[in-house]
Amino acid sequence: MRTMNDTTKWLFPAVLVLVVMMLAALTTPPSGRGLSYSQGFATLTDAGTYDVGANPFVVVTEDIDSNGTADLVVTNHGAGGISVLMGRGDGQFDGPADFPTGAGTFGVATADFDGDGTPDIAISNELNNTLSILFNSVDGFASKADIPAGGGPHVVAVADFNGDAAVDIAVPNFHADSVSVLLNQGDGTFEEKVDFGVHGQPFSAAAADLNGDGSIDLAVTSYEEGFIDILWNDGNGAFPYRSAMELGSDLWSIAAADLNGDTLPELIATRYSSGAVSVLINGGGGSFSQPQDYLTGSGGPCWATPCDIDGDGWLDLAVADGLAHKVTVLKNEGDGTFKDKAEFSTGKGPSSSAAADFDGNGTTDLAVANWESSQIVVFLNK
Repeated sequence: MRTMNDTTKWLFPAVLVLVVMMLAALTTPPSGRGLSYSQGFATLTDAGTYDVGANPFVVVTEDIDSNGTADLVVTNHGAGGISVLMGRGDGQFDGPADFPTGAGTFGVATADFDGDGTPDIAISNELNNTLSILFNSVDGFASKADIPAGGGPHVVAVADFNGDAAVDIAVPNFHADSVSVLLNQGDGTFEEKVDFGVHGQPFSAAAADLNGDGSIDLAVTSYEEGFIDILWNDGNGAFPYRSAMELGSDLWSIAAADLNGDTLPELIATRYSSGAVSVLINGGGGSFSQPQDYLTGSGGPCWATPCDIDGDGWLDLAVADGLAHKVTVLKNEGDGTFKDKAEFSTGKGPSSSAAADFDGNGTTDLAVANWESSQIVVFLNK
């Protein structure tokens, strides 16, 4: 049962953002640009910060210009657009190129939607209920398409949901308690959205084959009611069946990745108010273990990125902690459990993280979006 009336519910994301900003401002993050931090299994060098648009929320990596180096794309919620930072291949980035998209830019994902061999960008615009597609070409982002979504579209997931080799889009609608699925017609145009119901205030979605049937399913976090909903794909890009697991309120991001080497994707969810990351081990056939919680520190984990920081072949978790002004790396023991952790100061209000080899030395580096300071900080792994 909902505990808020409709008016309050529509205002909730703005109130939530304001609370996060106020709490982030209560402490001052340690400085240390250009310093190396070595904590047991992880050594990261703070390689500098880059100013972007107001209130960056989701950062992803992609080779936008197809030159073999990782670039950065970040949504700027307060500016209503994205910033693209081109990587130089040595761990440094060119200054951001900004592209307006729509009010309250929130989630972002990259894929070749029109089949021309270059990665395009899909962006959700929370405040005007649309998705924007920026189409990449040899001339840059020359065209944009705006597509209706549901109420308050949040973190975007992309995958081929119907097996036609074209990349489709799924997006949770925070204000509508639904997930919109848009099937790609193969040329970057999309069929009209189909909505599937989930628990209250869906925040983030992850796409993966969760039951091993060869079709891509969806896992969705519910902020208000604290559930992970799994939408099971029927193989044709429809999701007629749903199961749910209750974790507790304030669920933010979700990711799917194989953490224990059995080829089955686990689920990783951040629990903002509890200060924990929850890991659910995939038991096969669509079953999952009870969540195992790992505390990140003082609370406020917003985003968990699976990535191999220590180079041992197992995916660790890089967690952006918005209240502690840090990214916490949880070391994978090789079986999907996490014992050791390393903490690195980021700047004010980190909201998400992304991982790639930015300097070409064969190790995994990190980029972190700082909501409060409107910056991207880059950590190089030596």
